[in-house]
Amino acid sequence: MPSPAVAGRKFVSFAMVAVVLVWCLIGLDLWIASRQADTGMALWSGDSNPQGLPAWKGLLLVLGIFLTLLVAQAYRQLLSANRQAEARLALQRLIVDHASEAMMLTDSAQRILSVNSAFEQITGYAGQDVFGKTPTMLSAGHQGLASHRNVWDFVAEKGYWEGEIWDRRKDGAIYPKQMRISAICEDGAQISHFVAVFTDISESRAQAERLEYLARHDPLTNLPNRLALDAHLDSILETAVPGINRMAVLIIDLDNFKTINDSLGHHAGDRLLAELARRLGGLMDKTKRLFRLGGDEFVVVIDRLHSEETVIELVDRVARVIGDPCDIDGHVLHSTPSIGISLYPEDGRDAQALIRNADTAMYYAKANGRNNHKFFTEPMNAAANKRLHLESELWSALAENQLVLHYQPQIDLLSGKVVGVEALVRWRHPQRGLIPPAEFIPVAEECGLILPLGHWVLLTACRQVREWLDAGIDMGEMAVNISAHQFRQREFVPSVQAILAETGLPAHRLELEITESTIMHGVDEAIQTFAQLKAMGVKLAIDDFGTGYSSLAYLRRFPLDRLKIDRSFLADVETDPDAASLVTSIVLLGRSLGLQLVAEGVENFAQAEFLRTLECERVQGFHFYQPVCAEEVVGVGRFQEFAALQA
Repeated sequence: MPSPAVAGRKFVSFAMVAVVLVWCLIGLDLWIASRQADTGMALWSGDSNPQGLPAWKGLLLVLGIFLTLLVAQAYRQLLSANRQAEARLALQRLIVDHASEAMMLTDSAQRILSVNSAFEQITGYAGQDVFGKTPTMLSAGHQGLASHRNVWDFVAEKGYWEGEIWDRRKDGAIYPKQMRISAICEDGAQISHFVAVFTDISESRAQAERLEYLARHDPLTNLPNRLALDAHLDSILETAVPGINRMAVLIIDLDNFKTINDSLGHHAGDRLLAELARRLGGLMDKTKRLFRLGGDEFVVVIDRLHSEETVIELVDRVARVIGDPCDIDGHVLHSTPSIGISLYPEDGRDAQALIRNADTAMYYAKANGRNNHKFFTEPMNAAANKRLHLESELWSALAENQLVLHYQPQIDLLSGKVVGVEALVRWRHPQRGLIPPAEFIPVAEECGLILPLGHWVLLTACRQVREWLDAGIDMGEMAVNISAHQFRQREFVPSVQAILAETGLPAHRLELEITESTIMHGVDEAIQTFAQLKAMGVKLAIDDFGTGYSSLAYLRRFPLDRLKIDRSFLADVETDPDAASLVTSIVLLGRSLGLQLVAEGVENFAQAEFLRTLECERVQGFHFYQPVCAEEVVGVGRFQEFAALQA
């Protein structure tokens, strides 16, 4: 069906022809009339009335004028319609040229007829470079020219195609694009043109690849992460044949890495991890791949394992590169690894089993002195399951009030009176009975239960002292052990203040015991925390003194009240002169600093007498009293008070 513009042009053409014919007739009639006027003959051969001639001529003149005006009006409307159509076409062309998608029009033979500005920008080709050519000139060869032609042949057959294809820019760069091609049929049957619309997706693809990289790599070390490890193991195990193929998984954990973070800050810890990742990466080859599992844990996968000697050799090299000193912000740091190893197919035939068993072996290596390696064995699994079960039970124990406090009196050697008690947590297990802290405190520290457990111990101990005071019972100060993790929390000082306020206990009745190693990892922070506690009136003691590496210069900076001599130094004082000399030095050091001394672990009379000669103020141990419940320790205190009165 012809377009309105074409129909209008045809109408005007016919009308103009009609007007011309009418005016030609009028002109002919006027010419004949003028001749008749000269000769006196009639205009028409059969007309006998010359008087009627003027009427016909007038009618014909009016008709000519009317047709002329009509054609003129139609012509003006046609011009207006043409201008509007041209304006619409110009607007459409403007829209096409400003579209972000490239557009290309071809004829039925796939010869390019028209392109827009986006096409020129994306491909680098100007319109005159491609007019008359086929789109195959853009083919990158990445997928093959035949594939490019197949797309256009598919459109010719089906009328439509959409998908992703690779093309080549004018400068030779290959890029991916998302393209839609549609066939145009002007008569509804035969294809007359093709329209292709496409966008350059190289940036979005690069972004997707970047996101995929970030999802599978650790941003600190640029090593593949846990997600990449799982995928790598799955791909290897998918084709592995037990009995023919062997592989190994090594989990490497840095010993005491948390100490570095706590003392030097996370920035130093991150720099150390990045340096160790670089060193470990230098040990890898085509059969070995390094991953960062998270935190301070790395994983090495040996794809093709010939013998356990290969693993041992790699473990030795790993230990050496990790053990080499690292200069981080002026601090020379030495690290050691605990390494757990699982083998395929002996220790697992899927990724999760291999990782789990290597992790179990690593924890076993860490529990057996650190800085070593262990191959996984089945008894380790039983121990790990036992530990996991104990962890689960410990959470329930805290929720179900299975934990209790026992109290061990501290004795003044000169008067023999009870002058304080130390709170010691116990676990009253429903089936196993009373469990000592050495068995469950390390589990609590590893699983994160140490914070709520430590808070419960401190709150319960303060409540107990308050009850004794309200009942008129004076047991002296209450000594409470504070874990390293608990002490380093920012909320620790406010929590102590809140507990004292809640229980109404005078601050000087509370003595907090912090181990020597805890305060030496982050001295400045420890001094600040001690100062805040001291300002509250809380008494402070260094526990296990002599087992760490503090110096006199550091000790003078801490606002301490007491030093507690570790039980290990008292064990041989009656038989070993060196041990006796060491305890004597500690007592003299404490006295020179103006600190009171408390000796723990006094097991016999000889040890007690030795300390008495040194004038050590306080002692505690089984030689005097074992830790007992609150009711029993009150009886001990009353007995001591009665004995003192009798004396």
